[in-house]
Amino acid sequence: MQKQLLKDSAVYLSGSIVVQVMGFAGLVWLMNYLPVAEYGKYIYIVEFISIFAFFADGGFSQSIVKETSQNPAEIQNIYNRAQSSQILISIIMLLLIIVVSFPLNSTEDFIFLVIYGLSVVLSAYFAPMLAILVASGRKDLIFYKDVALSTLKLIFMGLGILFKQPVIYFIFLGFLNCLVLLLLHFYIKWKKEFIYFFRNKVDLSNSLAFMKQGLLFTTLMAANIIYNKIDIVMLEKMSGSVEVGYYSGATRFIYPFMFISTAFMTAIFPSLAKHSKNTENFKKIQYLALYYLGGIGILLSTTLFFGSDIIFSTFFGNKYDESIPVFKVLVWYLAIVFIYGSISNSLVAQDKVKFLVYLNLLMIAVNVVINLMLIPVYGALGAAVATIVCEVVILVTAGGYYAYVGRTELNKEN
Repeated sequence: MQKQLLKDSAVYLSGSIVVQVMGFAGLVWLMNYLPVAEYGKYIYIVEFISIFAFFADGGFSQSIVKETSQNPAEIQNIYNRAQSSQILISIIMLLLIIVVSFPLNSTEDFIFLVIYGLSVVLSAYFAPMLAILVASGRKDLIFYKDVALSTLKLIFMGLGILFKQPVIYFIFLGFLNCLVLLLLHFYIKWKKEFIYFFRNKVDLSNSLAFMKQGLLFTTLMAANIIYNKIDIVMLEKMSGSVEVGYYSGATRFIYPFMFISTAFMTAIFPSLAKHSKNTENFKKIQYLALYYLGGIGILLSTTLFFGSDIIFSTFFGNKYDESIPVFKVLVWYLAIVFIYGSISNSLVAQDKVKFLVYLNLLMIAVNVVINLMLIPVYGALGAAVATIVCEVVILVTAGGYYAYVGRTELNKEN
C-alpha cells in the first residue's frame, strides 16, 4: 500500500513540478515587466476573485472524491447530483462576485474583477469532472491538463510581454483554463470508461440535497480561502497596490512549493477516506504523510530563509528589495502548513470537518484583527507577521485536537 501511495504522489508531483516551474517563470517575467504597483493590482484582482472561487477550488470536490472513493458503484448518481449542483453554484458565484465587487472597487477594478471572475465561474463547471477523475485514479489526465494549461499560459504571457500589452491582457488569460478544460471534456467523451459523463441528467431536486451534504466541505474551503486571501485585500485597501506588489513578491518564492503538499495529499486523501474506519491502516497512511511532508517543509523553509538575499538579487536585481524582510517571515509558512496539511486531511477523512470549519472561521476574525493593528504601521511586513502568528495557532490547535481524537478512538477499541 505504501508503494502505491508513493507512486500516486509521484505522478502528481511530476506534473506539479512542470506546472509550477512554468507558472513561476511566467510570473517572474511579469514581475520584471510590470511596475510594482501594476503587478500588485494584477495580484489583487486574482486574489479577490479567489475568495469567491471556493466552490471551484474544491469545496465540493473533496466531498465528491470522498464519496466516490467509498461508494464506487454509485459514481453515475454522484456525478449527476454533483454536476447539477455545480450549475447552481456557478450562478451563485457570479452573482456574489458582481454584488460584492461593485461597491468596494473603482470602475476599472470592477471591470477587471468581472472579467477574471467570469473565467473562474466557467472553469468551475468542470470541477465535478476533475474530482471524479482523481477518485477514479486517472491522474494522468490531470497531469496532461495541467501541463497543457501551463504551457499555453507561458506562451501567451510571453507574447503579452513581447508586444508590451497592458494589465487587462494578462487578466483575460484566465480564459485559457476554460479552453483546456473544454478540450479535456471532449477528449474523455470518446473514452468508454467515462461514458457516465455524457449520460448525466439535470437533477435539481437531488442536487439541493447534495449541496446540503457537501455544505461542511464548502464552508471549510470558503473559510480557508478567505483566511488565506484576506491579507491581500486588506493590504490593497489600507496601504495600496505597491505594498501588495512587495507582499506578493515575497510569496512568489513560497507558494510555488505548496504543490508538494497539495500533490501529496491529493494522492493520499482517497486512501485516507477509504481506510478511515481501519485504525491501523489509517495511522500508517497519516504518519507517512506527516513524516515526509514535515521533513520537506522544514528543509525548504530553512534553505529559503538563508538564501533569500541571493534569490531576490538573482531574479529581480534591486527592484523587490522591500520584499526580502517580508520573505524572511513568510518563509516559515511552508514548514507550518506542510505539517498542518497532513493533520487537516486526516481529520476530514475521519469526518471531523465541523471542527476545521469552526477553527478557520475563528482564525479569519483573529487574522483580520491582527492585520488591522499591524498593516497601518508595518505594511506588507505586518501582514506577514499576522499570517505566521495565525498559522502557528492553527497548527497547535489542530494538532491538539487530532491527538485527542486519536486517544478517543483508541479507548473505544479497547
